[in-house]
Amino acid sequence: MKPSWSVVVVLAAVLGGCGGERWPEPPAVDAVTYQKEHLAWQDEQRAGLSYVLPITGIWPLADGETAFGSQDGLPIVLPAAHFPPRAGAFLRADRTTTVVPAAGAALRLGDGSTLDGPREADAVMGGPIRLEVVDAGDDRQWVMAVDSSHAAIENPPAIESYPLDQRWRVSARFDSFDRPKPVRVPDVRGGFMQFTAVGELVFRVNGDEMRLTAFGEEGRDDLFVMFKDPTNQSTTYSGYRIVTPKVVKDGEWTVLDFNFALNPPCAYSKFTTCPLPPPENRLPVAVEAGLKRLPGAEGY
Repeated sequence: MKPSWSVVVVLAAVLGGCGGERWPEPPAVDAVTYQKEHLAWQDEQRAGLSYVLPITGIWPLADGETAFGSQDGLPIVLPAAHFPPRAGAFLRADRTTTVVPAAGAALRLGDGSTLDGPREADAVMGGPIRLEVVDAGDDRQWVMAVDSSHAAIENPPAIESYPLDQRWRVSARFDSFDRPKPVRVPDVRGGFMQFTAVGELVFRVNGDEMRLTAFGEEGRDDLFVMFKDPTNQSTTYSGYRIVTPKVVKDGEWTVLDFNFALNPPCAYSKFTTCPLPPPENRLPVAVEAGLKRLPGAEGY
């Protein structure tokens, strides 16, 4: 749960008598409440690991037949403890996927019922391994393997965060683009995802002005901002982190709270698909706030 700011900060036109621009301070927050909100947010991030860490594989699903089983050389190779050499195949025709079991494969559908013949389905199970058909956009589909017996489902590990520091809670002016810009954003799997760039967030750190491109989506009350900074080389995930400030109108002020900077799923698993940050969203200052990297995680 993230602190909200619905009050528009008014920018003063004159600083003292020098005519300089005064950068507004973000609205004050109660320290005790803020700490509780941050702890609740950390718990939410930890709970998210119960969905990401059990992912044990990912494979592209092209049109036509994609066979799966424990036999080496198949497009999808799975543990022999739960799948016969050839367990079946996914048949994709455009956006429709049918699962065809091999004779005697003992597969189940996602609801636990027996898969006794070809069936349109978005999930099939062998033992504790659930194969899910995932739509990744840009006409791409993947088969993702999830281990329903993974220890992280019941007891996900804690993710270390920097201590709260009000210095990293800053006012940011939203400078909207004349028109939202559809953007094909590269992702970690060599493809693209569709986003809409709606403007830039302009803010200051230690007196230096910086900008971040923000993506938006109609109907959402927050922005999606990916950023890189020098901590990626040491304490935080090497790829990037994300902040989600509240939506405001052009020229109005929102809060960029880097204490709530979170990791994308690909920080924890190499079997995920994540967008990559815009090249211009590389900050020169080390943002020592928000989530750190998870030791031992095999991400990108």
